[in-house]
Amino acid sequence: MRNSPPRIRGRLAPESMFPAGRADIRTCYVGLSGGLSLRIAEAGDSSAPPIVLVHGWGASLYMWRAWFAPLAQAGYRVLAMDLPGHGLSDKPQGAGEYRLARQVEVLRELFEAEGLAGAGVVAQSMGGTIALELSVRHATAVGALALVNPAAFGRAYLQPPARLLTPAAVERVIGWVVPRWATGRAQRLAYADPSRVTEQDVDEYWAPSQDPGYARAMRRLLHEFEWRRQPVDHMASRLQSLASPPLVVLSGRDALLRDARPYVTALQRAGAVLHLLELPLGGHAVNEEEPEAVLPGVLAYLAIALRRG
Repeated sequence: MRNSPPRIRGRLAPESMFPAGRADIRTCYVGLSGGLSLRIAEAGDSSAPPIVLVHGWGASLYMWRAWFAPLAQAGYRVLAMDLPGHGLSDKPQGAGEYRLARQVEVLRELFEAEGLAGAGVVAQSMGGTIALELSVRHATAVGALALVNPAAFGRAYLQPPARLLTPAAVERVIGWVVPRWATGRAQRLAYADPSRVTEQDVDEYWAPSQDPGYARAMRRLLHEFEWRRQPVDHMASRLQSLASPPLVVLSGRDALLRDARPYVTALQRAGAVLHLLELPLGGHAVNEEEPEAVLPGVLAYLAIALRRG
């Protein structure tokens, strides 16, 4: 039994959070090194080829709510997790817990624990940086990689001012002061059409903040995670080391990540091979806002890339 941290009232109860009411999705907790416990959600045949879904900063496996059924129906075992600090997973507060290297190690351990070697991975924003690093460092872990507006390819221009506004001193109180309106505002920034964010969406995104460790974890990620993109030549070399060229999904109305398209062009000129899916009207979280626009291209890519693998 997991120990329940102190809870702030007013949010959705943990048992009411997604995927509550979804008979096609099963959940459990997986224990990893250091006592870390991750919540995972899974759909489809457990013996089918695995597809792992990795969310971005401040999100949770709720981001992929529209992806479970289509991927399972396509013949895959679908698995999504709440990354450390997010959703209902543990929110460690030790030094270095939210550095890129640690996040990659957590994902590697999950792959090992769940028998996911050679899985297809679909990852958004910060999750894309983690999944790409896993692919480079552990060549046999990932069989195919689809990156949706990956933070590693753009400039997260709000991160520097966010760091200035969250010095270490605010950790004493930040866990208790996450207003619902701020959560809704952040989610609407991630959409090209803010009107598509529902009240249920805001409640689901606000719910993890009932654990005071959530806001502290978000602050740690802002300060500890590797947000700067690498020089073009270095990144191109790393992409060339992958077993299968990745699919990169870029949105034309991404308000949170800038200059990703010129960076991709520079990577291609430097010899990197990648597949590109451009959605001119999509926002930063286009996989969540318009799954119907992203899923067909991702499914087609996975079918070819995993068969090749």
